[in-house]
Amino acid sequence: MPFTTPFLLPDGKTNLDNALEIHNNGTGLNTYYEIRTPLHLIAMYNTCGIPNVTDCLLSVSPAGAHYLPNNTHEIMISNPHRHNYFELMVLLKGKLMQEIEGREYLYSAGSCCLINRNITHTERFLEEGLVLFLGLSIPFVRELISGCHSDWFSDTSDSSNSVFAFMEENIQTDTRKFYLDFFPVYQKHTGEDVADALRAPEIRNTAELHRLGDRLMRTLLLPGPGAEFIIRGLLYELFDYLDTSTAFHIIPVKLSTKNDFLLFSRIRHLMQDTNGRMTRAQLEEALHYSGNYLNSIVKKYTGQSLFDYGMTFCLKRAEELLRESDQPISSIVESLRFTNWGHFNRLFEKAYGMPPREYRKLHRRPSNATRKKPAKSS
Repeated sequence: MPFTTPFLLPDGKTNLDNALEIHNNGTGLNTYYEIRTPLHLIAMYNTCGIPNVTDCLLSVSPAGAHYLPNNTHEIMISNPHRHNYFELMVLLKGKLMQEIEGREYLYSAGSCCLINRNITHTERFLEEGLVLFLGLSIPFVRELISGCHSDWFSDTSDSSNSVFAFMEENIQTDTRKFYLDFFPVYQKHTGEDVADALRAPEIRNTAELHRLGDRLMRTLLLPGPGAEFIIRGLLYELFDYLDTSTAFHIIPVKLSTKNDFLLFSRIRHLMQDTNGRMTRAQLEEALHYSGNYLNSIVKKYTGQSLFDYGMTFCLKRAEELLRESDQPISSIVESLRFTNWGHFNRLFEKAYGMPPREYRKLHRRPSNATRKKPAKSS
């Protein structure tokens, strides 16, 4: 990352280590990184809890390792920068503010962001935390994509993975400003406390991401026989996990998109995950923005209040259950947390033009058990 270091070269370049060459550092121009190795991994730590401070930084690559301490807790954040490689940000602990082309976005533990080589960005800790930055050179990405086609298995393809598809598309252009946001899926289990459910994606995702990041770091630091193949395998495993629909929502973001589109997308996904039954207070806790601001974002994009927008997901789920399941209507009403049958009936009839019972009679799909078996021929 572009920190002010003593490793200044006469031509204005700065080397953080042998893997990165940094241009325009401290000149007032956008800093630019060139990668010299196939991949590069940086771990940044904030152990003091003071915002905008990185207490230490460890960078590793096939070219070696470099450790940069900050023993006095001085403010130490990255300068706005671009690079000639893809960079995956993996937030393992705490909260981090990422500034992308002058716009600030809040990330919580368990979230990731894959940035292409055309975007100017910078990051800063808001509290105690740990973040990984994985840099992948363009030639190495091409090799990884090519390696997706297996001689052993005929059904493997890079096009089926969102991460590889994104990188393959972005290799073709030098101007497009585009990134992928990986937002953890929210899942609440029966009897689970809301606060625990909100932390569940963070705990689940960070555990797996930490495992993969730790193995990458250890293999780069202490390479043994077959280290290159182990690293490639870990990267395939990491990208496969990021593309798992039960772990992450993947939100493609173009820089032409409005500033608050990403936040609205996160609200939409949380509503999908909870069938619209996420309260304003729970959204505040999950997204770290005030309820009034979240309500204004939803109003802007849908014309509805936060409550009414959530109710559209709730009623959609009710409609799906009426049409596709054998679940009693009373059970559907209870599972969607309605305490008043009449209230549910009125809302459903307003949305679908008829009461739930009538809707089920007209639209219910017969289950396999209730379908008539064809008559045997004589």
